[in-house]
Amino acid sequence: MHLDQLEENLASRPGVYIEASVNQPTGVGSRDPNVLLSHPPTDLDGQPLSAFLNYRDRTYDTYDGHNRANGPDWYTIYFPEAITCNCVEMTMECPNRDGGWWTSLRVEYWDASDESWQSTTEFEITPPYNFANEPYVRRPYETHVLTFNEVTTRAVRIIGQPGGLAEFTSLAYLAVFDRDLSRWNPASLPTPPVPYIFRLISPQTIWDLSESMVKLTGLAVNVAYMDHYLDPERYSRWWKRISRNYQGEPELWQLLGDYIGWNAWNQIANPSVEHAVVPKDPNVRITFHNSLGRAVAPIVVDQEIVGEMTSHQVVIKDHFDEPWHRYYAREHQIPWSDYSAAIVRSPHMTLEQLEGAASMMGMIANTIANLAHRNLTLERELDGARKAAAEHRGLDRRAIVRKAIDFMQDNLETPVTVAEVASAVALNPTYFGIVFSEQMGRNPVDYLIDLRIERAKHYLTYSQMSVMDVCVALGYDPSYFSRLFKRRTGYTPGQYARQARRFPRNSANSPATTRKKSIGVY
Repeated sequence: MHLDQLEENLASRPGVYIEASVNQPTGVGSRDPNVLLSHPPTDLDGQPLSAFLNYRDRTYDTYDGHNRANGPDWYTIYFPEAITCNCVEMTMECPNRDGGWWTSLRVEYWDASDESWQSTTEFEITPPYNFANEPYVRRPYETHVLTFNEVTTRAVRIIGQPGGLAEFTSLAYLAVFDRDLSRWNPASLPTPPVPYIFRLISPQTIWDLSESMVKLTGLAVNVAYMDHYLDPERYSRWWKRISRNYQGEPELWQLLGDYIGWNAWNQIANPSVEHAVVPKDPNVRITFHNSLGRAVAPIVVDQEIVGEMTSHQVVIKDHFDEPWHRYYAREHQIPWSDYSAAIVRSPHMTLEQLEGAASMMGMIANTIANLAHRNLTLERELDGARKAAAEHRGLDRRAIVRKAIDFMQDNLETPVTVAEVASAVALNPTYFGIVFSEQMGRNPVDYLIDLRIERAKHYLTYSQMSVMDVCVALGYDPSYFSRLFKRRTGYTPGQYARQARRFPRNSANSPATTRKKSIGVY
């Protein structure tokens, strides 16, 4: 059993709390950042889309309604007493269309000796984080581990520049650990959860079918979270269709969300009714003084609603009450010029037209359900055969890497080579190197060296082994080991051992924290 199965999440201790850079957000998440200390969203995998949508109440974002960040975003975790840590686990929320990710990131700790925030050293992110300022290829609820040289402190924060047109970040979970990184297996991290419907039928197929609706009526339709799983070409077309709402030309629903806050708007657009039964037939949902409506077609597989097709919000022109809207705009201090322009930009339909669109969407939803049902039946029939084939073929790529790292960690005290690791997972060394680098963002040679350095640091801190004993244990020539260790840590093994054994868990004096490495400043 590896150490990661026994470790303690230090952020789960009593008295721990979180503060964030934006303490009065207006997005769709919680208003309390301490929800980030609750359980990670690992149970979402394979759930209906409704579970993904409902989970957003347990997330936190820094959207403040101003579409502009006032400095960097940060989330600070405070502890009632000093803790020692070297790892923060961060699960992102579902990226929004106009933000919810980082374009830069670092971890800092509170240095009580001079009452200031200090950047951690030897900072790494696993798996590598995409800092490009775009939403594409970001998966909902993806977990990253931020590792750094060990520090002892009463506060740790992640801090960086928020991304997107609205410049905000969105998180689902934070945890803090003190890990023996030579024994922790990063391939054990959970993969991002996938909604059940997208396991049954590909988002690309749903998109292609929904395009038929656009051609028939000109009315765009969507399935929640579909955009996060589209290929580049389809994603580009999807973004082109909806982007003006986020680039200064909002339709009415977008304008209202920006002005009154998305939490308030979502309560208007999606009024909750206790014990309400979600209809399993196409329907029209009308809100906002009977002025806005959308067609909805549930996707039902095996008598279970696994998702919904929803149309774009439209202005129902035969129910539009202009005096009421003028009063509403004035009451909420929305300039009528902006309000009326948003109305003009919104698509318009009569209620009868929208009902007709709902019927057509129902036909498309039935097609999707039939395809999904067929895929589900085939999946069940082939399940046994697929499992047997998988056993014959070997594990998937992520499992291969996890098994390889386990083998490395179990054999660090022997002169194990990358070729032997590749043999242990039944791959040739060249292909193994490709698979490992693809999954870990680092080649296996460097990773194996880093593991040995971490194991050496552990021995030099927590045992009375001499430098020579450590060299022998890890199979290194003493001269080569000394040069390698200094190149990786900034210390010779002897210097590191003397300092670490004197201050094994002291952030101000230990070698893990006295060597500074530039991470970037604001």
